Amino acid sequence: MRIGHIVGMSDDTHTASSETNTTTDGFSRRTYLSAAGSATIAGLAGCAGSAGGGSTPTINIITWEEYQEMEENIEETLDVNIEITPSSSSSEMFTQWNSGQDEQFDIAVPNNNLVPNFIEADLIEPLNRDIVTAYGDMYDKFQNLAETQFSADGAVHGVPVRFGWYGYAYDTRSVPDHEPSYSIMFEEDYVDADLDGEIIMYDEANKTMPVTALYMGFEEALEGDRMTFSTDQIQQMRDRLIEQKPRLQGYISSDPTFIQEFQQGNFLVGHSGRNEIIEMRTQGADWVEYVVPQEGAMAWYETAVVSSASENKDAAWEVVNEFIAPDNGAALAKAGFSPSVNPAISEELSSEENSLYGSIDPSRLDGMIPFKAISSDVEEEYESAWEAVKSA
Repeated sequence: MRIGHIVGMSDDTHTASSETNTTTDGFSRRTYLSAAGSATIAGLAGCAGSAGGGSTPTINIITWEEYQEMEENIEETLDVNIEITPSSSSSEMFTQWNSGQDEQFDIAVPNNNLVPNFIEADLIEPLNRDIVTAYGDMYDKFQNLAETQFSADGAVHGVPVRFGWYGYAYDTRSVPDHEPSYSIMFEEDYVDADLDGEIIMYDEANKTMPVTALYMGFEEALEGDRMTFSTDQIQQMRDRLIEQKPRLQGYISSDPTFIQEFQQGNFLVGHSGRNEIIEMRTQGADWVEYVVPQEGAMAWYETAVVSSASENKDAAWEVVNEFIAPDNGAALAKAGFSPSVNPAISEELSSEENSLYGSIDPSRLDGMIPFKAISSDVEEEYESAWEAVKSA
């Protein structure tokens, strides 16, 4: 799972939904290795055309750590060598590729909001549907999302792999039942509990700023192809997040840290994906409640893309095809507590596994807003606002 830390304050659907007793909701987030470790491995990786005299191609992939669970099976199925560089974030993947390291990798698997950046930078190939035959096995929803969000010049440029969404979790031993709302994170008297210094938010602008926008009623700015906040809205979100800081225990950067700190009682309410909570429940934490706020939620789906600089494009697309095959999709779901875009993985999982992270109908995403990149018109202001929040 992800390796990270809580950043302390001194460091620099729109229908309410509860998930305590419902095991068919679906969301998780993944695991990371440290950026330093990623950089070290990245320095060794390369888009080498083949290994051992050219008979077996080597496919270099930058992605989330759990994808290593599929590595051996894909190698045996396709007769390829796979080298995986675990990444700490989608932004890191794009930054590496956009700085010239795209030649070192064949495949990246960023979140959906970063794929348009890859397309605009001319870093990735159009989807080869003749090779990715499992594309048609995906839920229709993800085919439609790909064709809407990842299309350029009449071609789709990425393949969704797994999905989920962000709500928040709370400790039912200390926080009373309430109407799920982001107000709990911002308003002192929303529930009858002292939550000052007891709340966790993500240490990432593209997760925390959209949540703030939903709380403040700026959802229209989230509905286009990109986030289109006005300068005034960005300033209002900045000011509200600065005002919120006394309520925070800190900003968190990883799933394992979230789980550890929550289990140790170091905070009571945390913005989170469903996967952390499912993992905690499998470990016996029946006191944690996970909800989707009435203001809505942000949805994500990881998307595999192939580098335009790859010397093994066909082999790379074959690997992508395996990502969404039922057996590999099931292995990935088990590793990351997140559902696959292919409903056929349910045949590879037990009834209990299906109830937790397998048979999760993507209609759960209806009414939620996919994560998106910020409009280039206000990108600098957006980033500056987040820096101001962190340094305040």
